[in-house]
Amino acid sequence: MKSIQIAGAFTLFTGLILHSAIVKAGTIVEIKSDNEISTIMTDGKQARMNSTDSDYIIVNYADHSVKVVDTEKHQVMLLNMDGMPKGGKSAKVQTALKNLGSGPSIAGYKTQKFSYTVNGQPCGVIYGSKEAYKLKSIKGLFSAMTTMAERQQAMMGGFVGMMDNCSLGDLKMAEHVDTVGVPMRTEDKGVVDSEVISIKLDVSLPADTFVIPKSYKTVTMEGEMQKMKKDMSNMQQQVQQYQPQMQQMMQQMQQSGQLPPEVMEKMRRAQEQMKQYQQ
Repeated sequence: MKSIQIAGAFTLFTGLILHSAIVKAGTIVEIKSDNEISTIMTDGKQARMNSTDSDYIIVNYADHSVKVVDTEKHQVMLLNMDGMPKGGKSAKVQTALKNLGSGPSIAGYKTQKFSYTVNGQPCGVIYGSKEAYKLKSIKGLFSAMTTMAERQQAMMGGFVGMMDNCSLGDLKMAEHVDTVGVPMRTEDKGVVDSEVISIKLDVSLPADTFVIPKSYKTVTMEGEMQKMKKDMSNMQQQVQQYQPQMQQMMQQMQQSGQLPPEVMEKMRRAQEQMKQYQQ
């Protein structure tokens, strides 16, 4: 009887261990960029994007919530839209894609090659796969990435106007998924910027993949923006004390040819954007 009880307890214990160790099958996408590999995981209801060793982002498909988790600070930041700066008019983004024919097989999926320009500026080449986009789990991930892009743009507020054309186009790339499919590889001047190196389907994910420790402090984007606004106000006050000397120095450098006119214009725009962002 004791042996049966021990065996039963062991079986129950083993079952609990297995249940806590894995959840239902999910999908893992591995992406290589700048010689670093990042992973995106989904169970069909949520997506987790590992940005660094200490940070990761969780997007919930149902309520479209976005949470940035910092394991070093033991903090989770909610990227809510409330209180986000509007940043004036949206930056102009006109994207042109040209199909250049079949591309190579990447991560086991056929691709098509597209040239990519934004506001008339060449931004490189995209190898897209409609075959990969047909995967149900991938469509959900694209929806999550679209949500992330929207929040990123809202976070930047007026500073979006300072982004280069190609970066602006990257924020809008999800809008072209029906044409391109999944961007499996991006290149600029023959150099690979990013590439999907694997798409693993029906894999077991750890049970804590989408779990945030209850002990972590929760902060909102609005609260962090208020702190940033206060810091920028203090910085602006310090800069104003030396602004006449700085302007005089910049004019002298421009007259001597040391400071190109386009740099002057960018610096002027930066000052305007800082004022607008603070407002």
